[in-house]
Amino acid sequence: MCFTIPVKVLKVAGKKAVIEGGKTVVLTGDISVKKGEYLQVIGDAAVARLNRQEGLKVRLLIKSLS
Repeated sequence: MCFTIPVKVLKVAGKKAVIEGGKTVVLTGDISVKKGEYLQVIGDAAVARLNRQEGLKVRLLIKSLS
């Protein structure tokens, strides 16, 4: 099982997205994302999409654990 921290999408171009930190990731499968939404990323591949509300909720939860 993998643990990922949601990252915010800054720009989308075809099947690639630029995320926080300036990293470019590949949108795998049928993932469709918009600027401002969040992705769960493993390596250089986005494996799931979260809307803004879900992404922020998970990030706050993780922050509360530290």
